[in-house]
Amino acid sequence: RVCCETNSFFICKSLMILTWISIALISIYLIVLLIFTFAFIKRKTFAEKCNDFSKKLSVIIAFRNEKANLKQLIDSLLNQNNAPNFEIILVNDHSEDNFLEVLNSFSDERIKLYNITEEFTGKKAALRFGISKSQGEILFFTDADCVLPKNWISTMLAYQQKNNVQMLCGPVKFKDSNKFLEKIFALEFMSMTGSGAAGFFIDKAFMCNGANYCICKSILNEVGADFNNEFSSGDDVFLLHYVSSKYKVDFLKSYDACVETSAPSSLQEFFNQRIRWASKISGYRNAFSIFVALATYFSAFSLLFLVILTLFFTKFYALLIAVLVAKFVVEILFLIPISKFYKQSNCLIYLPLVQLFHPLYVVFIPLIPFFYKPKWKNRKII
Repeated sequence: RVCCETNSFFICKSLMILTWISIALISIYLIVLLIFTFAFIKRKTFAEKCNDFSKKLSVIIAFRNEKANLKQLIDSLLNQNNAPNFEIILVNDHSEDNFLEVLNSFSDERIKLYNITEEFTGKKAALRFGISKSQGEILFFTDADCVLPKNWISTMLAYQQKNNVQMLCGPVKFKDSNKFLEKIFALEFMSMTGSGAAGFFIDKAFMCNGANYCICKSILNEVGADFNNEFSSGDDVFLLHYVSSKYKVDFLKSYDACVETSAPSSLQEFFNQRIRWASKISGYRNAFSIFVALATYFSAFSLLFLVILTLFFTKFYALLIAVLVAKFVVEILFLIPISKFYKQSNCLIYLPLVQLFHPLYVVFIPLIPFFYKPKWKNRKII
């Protein structure tokens, strides 16, 4: 009996210690979100347009099997307002569709098509090839499945010149949709892009999106082939980590520069996309990006621990409810200004649903790449 009582005491003591550790980890995550919230609100929006077009500009897009999207992309580039004569460099990464049907419908001399040779494959190789062929002093990057606002180049260039920024990242959002899943995906994506933007605003840049950034070519010449080829994705984040360690980087808070892309069309596509993104985390060397990743992961893990604990010990029920309420309050405070900026405030009603599956996928998605490699563009990711 004494032995049972002793074991029971140690079990209770251990559970209490783990509970307090879980609360501490969740608190760290919520504090980070609050800091991000204040930083995002404090940063003023930028609305100026460029008047100085003395520097040559190039827009570089690597693509593979994007016949369905190329027309919208090129139309949005050719219809840029108040932009100089820039070149559009399209680099074909061994596409298997008949994309030339789309490109042949354009006769604009600014469009330049290149095909990477057989010995090179992948987006990073295509981007390096595009950079080597570019003539611009400032290089703009986006993805083939994007649509660009009419003032994209003018607004990005105005901020870059006014603030002497060597690498400028811009906002990206999922296209507006009435579909249930796509609204949930849009809300989750806003939380990611909002966090990434806030990192810039506190001088701790850790995440960006390759669908929207510009950079001085001289910086890319210095970086050379250092795109971290160990991973299929991450050309944007690894570049940001390198540049931010040596030069001035920033994020442009302007809806006039907000690039739109399509949300995943299914749960499988969503999870494959997140697995692809998660596969590069082990390559991070930026201290703050590692801290944010760990804070997010262990917060989600701790929340799942509290849920499981409550299933066996109902006395923790009140504590779990308090934690869930605190998490909801902080996350809604965080997402209100971000969703307002992206003009997608109607997605906020889905936050309770996002909170149900978010901890699960945060905990398990980073583990999946060790066992399963999904295909992207008909290729296995690495």
